[in-house]
Amino acid sequence: MSSFWHRVGRRSLSIERPRTDEPRTRHSLDMGTIRRSQKFFAKITWIDTLAELGRHVPLSQISVPQAVYEYDARVEKGATRAVVEQPILHTREFGVLLAMPPQGLPRPVRETLAFVRHNGLRTEGLFRRSPPSTVLRAAKDAYDHSQYVDLEIAGVNVAAVLLKLFVRELPNPVFGTNGCSYDVVRAMPSDGRVDYVRDTILEQISDDYRRLLCFVCALLSQVARSSETRMTAYNLAVVWAPNMLRSNDPVADINMCPAGKASTVGAVVQIMVEHFEQVFTREIASVLGPAEPSDAVNDILNTVDLMNQAS
Repeated sequence: MSSFWHRVGRRSLSIERPRTDEPRTRHSLDMGTIRRSQKFFAKITWIDTLAELGRHVPLSQISVPQAVYEYDARVEKGATRAVVEQPILHTREFGVLLAMPPQGLPRPVRETLAFVRHNGLRTEGLFRRSPPSTVLRAAKDAYDHSQYVDLEIAGVNVAAVLLKLFVRELPNPVFGTNGCSYDVVRAMPSDGRVDYVRDTILEQISDDYRRLLCFVCALLSQVARSSETRMTAYNLAVVWAPNMLRSNDPVADINMCPAGKASTVGAVVQIMVEHFEQVFTREIASVLGPAEPSDAVNDILNTVDLMNQAS
């Protein structure tokens, strides 16, 4: 069900459209025509604030655009406080400790993974381009309010950056302080690097973080296969490494970002993308079972589709 919000004077009118097979178009209303239809007009309930709307329906069950929140705050100073008191704001998705659902993934991760996979493999510069900050902020706020997020409207680049943002805002980074230490990364040898990443570096990372990396790197591996994105494993590592590391030493953080042959986080990410099936053997078996997968990248990403269908 899709909702469209329209400003009428100082009031907002929500029009619910139950049919999902209709094309997504904005509906405008001729209020004069509506007033001539008494039956239709009798069905309209005027709501002046989100606080009042929340007394009729749970706000977590409808998609409230960020512009409506902003307008509501200007109309009624007390409305902001009333909305904050809604329980939906206690289910933040970004910037919280990673908690993997049983056999699942956090909602922003699984939804953005699937959307980028199915819609972004022909997008040049995927994960490198920055979307409009207002659109990105609105989508992130919607996730943090447990609201529906229409990624088709937001676009592929918003979905891609949301995935990076989720990883970057984890309180404990993958590498650095409270993560795999930089010393372990610096010790990576020039030979046997794939084995070192699998047997030494991944051993320094918690189970939940390894599972997250497995799904993210499966997508990155598929992106690297597409010539149309022009995002090689090297390019993806350069873009993603800064989102996976953080310490109390900014200079060390910068030095850990480059990819290539160096012993850096960037090089580790590149190896994870280029040699996905060799690096994540245990994680792949945990997700798919002991049978040898025909194509681990696609098989792993197919499970994300199943998660979304079951949610």
